[in-house]
Amino acid sequence: MKVASMRWSRGSRPIGAGSIILGFAAGLGLAGCTGAATGPGGNSGTGATGTGATGTGATGTGTTGTGATGTGATGLGGAAGPGSGGGNTGTGNAVVTGSGGAGGAVVYPSGGPAPTALPIRRLTNAEYTLAVRDLFLKQVQPDGTVYGEFAVPIPTFIPDQKVFGFLNLSSSQTASQVLMEQYEGAAQLVTLGDGQTPQVWTGVAANPTLLTGCDVTKKSELLCAQPYLYDLAKRAYRRVLTATEKTSLWALFMNPAGGTYNNRLALAIEGILISPNFIFRPEIGDATKVVTPGVLSLTPWELATRLSFFINGSMPDTALTASADSGALSNVAEVKAQAQRLLALPRSQANLVKMHEQWLGIDTINSLTKNASAFPNFTSTLAAEMGQETRTFITNVMFTQNGTFNDLLLSPYTFANADIAKVYGVASTSTDLSVFSKVDLNPAQRMGLLTQPSLMATLAKDSPVQDIGTAIRRGKFVLQQILCRAVPEPSAAITSTFKPLDLTVNTRAQAKTHETTPTCAVCHTAIDPLGLPFEKYDMVGQWREMDKGVAIDVSGQIGDAGTNANPIAFNGIPALAALVAKMPETRACYLQQWFQFSTGKLLAPPDQSYLDWLATNFTSTQKLVDLVVNLVASDSFRQLKVVQ
Repeated sequence: MKVASMRWSRGSRPIGAGSIILGFAAGLGLAGCTGAATGPGGNSGTGATGTGATGTGATGTGTTGTGATGTGATGLGGAAGPGSGGGNTGTGNAVVTGSGGAGGAVVYPSGGPAPTALPIRRLTNAEYTLAVRDLFLKQVQPDGTVYGEFAVPIPTFIPDQKVFGFLNLSSSQTASQVLMEQYEGAAQLVTLGDGQTPQVWTGVAANPTLLTGCDVTKKSELLCAQPYLYDLAKRAYRRVLTATEKTSLWALFMNPAGGTYNNRLALAIEGILISPNFIFRPEIGDATKVVTPGVLSLTPWELATRLSFFINGSMPDTALTASADSGALSNVAEVKAQAQRLLALPRSQANLVKMHEQWLGIDTINSLTKNASAFPNFTSTLAAEMGQETRTFITNVMFTQNGTFNDLLLSPYTFANADIAKVYGVASTSTDLSVFSKVDLNPAQRMGLLTQPSLMATLAKDSPVQDIGTAIRRGKFVLQQILCRAVPEPSAAITSTFKPLDLTVNTRAQAKTHETTPTCAVCHTAIDPLGLPFEKYDMVGQWREMDKGVAIDVSGQIGDAGTNANPIAFNGIPALAALVAKMPETRACYLQQWFQFSTGKLLAPPDQSYLDWLATNFTSTQKLVDLVVNLVASDSFRQLKVVQ
C-alpha cells in the first residue's frame, strides 16, 4: 500500500487529522533568499566594474583611480593609486584621476565581505536520519529523570542527487511528491514502528513513559505531554516556538478523534517530523540586527543550525542549543569556541571527512566492482577497506596531526591493514583486518591522496584491459576536481568519429590519435598529459612498471587554464602533487569545495570576493581545522542577505 493512502489510518487515527498538521506549514513563510551580493571593485582592466560597499582601505576610505587601462568603480576599501599625471590619495567619496594610475588593492574588513544570497535548504537523507536519531537519544531532566532513550531505525528515501560530487547542494533538493510521502512514512515508522508481525521496532509512542520521562497514570496529560512536545518541537525546529505553533501542536494532540494517549502522542510527533520547519532549514534573520541595508545577522538559532549541520551533519546538540538560547552565539568568539568544540567530536570529524570523500568521488567505493578475471583479488571487502584507508588518512591529517592542505597532497605515508598492505606491496604490522596502522611509502611512487588505491580504482574503467579510458578519467579528475577547470563533454560530432581502440599498443600510443584529430586535440592536449602519468597505477591502484611490454613513460605537463599555454613539465604523480600543491589555482579550488559544501550552493560570480578573502589566510601552513573556524567566523557565514 502506498504511504499516501495510509495517512492517519493506523490504530484509531482520524482520517482528517492531517489537515491540522498542514496548518503548521501555513504558519511560517519559508521565503527563499536570492539576489546578488556586493563584490570588490577597483581592479584595473578594460572596463570591468566591481560593485561593493566602500570600506576603510590602507590609506583611508575612498574610491579607486581612473587609469589609462580602465575605469575602477568603488571598491571594498580600495585605496586609490597615484598616477603619473599627479593623482592623489582619495578621501571620503572624492574621485581621484591619474593619467597612468592603477586601481587600488581590495582591502576587506576583518570578517570578510558581506554575504551573498543563499537558498533555503532541505535536509539531506543523511542529515534527516541523524537529526531524527538525535531527537530521540537519551535526555536528562533537571531532576535527573532519563527519558527518550531510543535507537530509531534508518528510514528509506529515494537517493539524494549529486551535483559536482556533493549531495547537499540546494539545486538537487527538489521535494517531490514521492519524497513527501516517504517523509510521512518515515514519521510513522518512528512513532508507530515497522508494521511487521510481530513488530521488530514498535515505535517511540509504544512506551510513552520512557518517551516523555513522565508517567501519565500518575500525572495528567497536560503535565506529561505538553512539556515534552514543546521541547521536542523546539529541538526539531531548532528555535523557540511561537505561541501559534504551541497552540496548533497542542490542538493536534488533544484532538479527541486521535484515540488513545499513545496514538495522540504519535500523531503530534508525526506532525513535528513532517513539518517544513524540521525538513527544511529556513532562515529569516534577526530584523532587530541590521548590519547594512539588505543584510541581517542570523538569529542565534539559525546560526547554531548552520554551524551544526555544516560541521556535525545534524541538528545542534545540547551545548550549542544552550549557547543559542542564551544569546552568546551572537558573539564571534563564541562561534569560534563552539566550532572548535564540535571539531573535536568524532561524528563531526567523520562528517568533514565525508566532504572530502564526495569531493574526491570515492564516497560510493563500497559498491565498486572490477573485472573478476583480470583482478580476482578485488572484492567488495577490499573496496570497503580502500575507502577506510582514505578516511583514516584524512582524519589523521586533519584532526590527529592537525595538518595542512599540503599534508593531504604530499604525505608519503598511509594507514593500511593487511589487505591494503598487499596492494602497496609492503609489510603489514597486524593480521587483524580491523587495524589500520601507519605505513611509510616510497615517495618516488606514492604521495598523498592522488596515489591512493581508493581514488585510482574509482577513476579506472571496469574492464579486463587498462586502456586510454582510465587515463582520460584520471586526467579529467585533476582538471575538474583539483584545479576546478571546466572540461566540456564530447560533442555528438566527435562521438560519431570514434573508432575502436587498438589494444595491442600501450596507452600512450593509443593517445596519439588525439593529437592527430583536431576536434579531439582541443580537450585532450590538456587531459592526456595529466592522465597518462597515472599509468603506473593499474585499475585497482597497484604499482606497475610495464604496459604492453613497454616501460611506462610518466612524463606529463600542465598548462595555463583555458589556453593550456606555458606548460610546466613534471615526471610522475608525486611530482605532479608537489607541483599542484604550490599552485594558487589548486588552493582556490579546494576552498571552492568548502564553500559549496558549507553553503549548499554552487559558486557564482558574486561569491568570488568571499573566496578571495578566505584565500588571503589560506597559506601553505594554515591548519585545516583553522580554515573551518575561519570560515564559520566570517561575516558571510554569520549573516544573511535579505531579498527585498
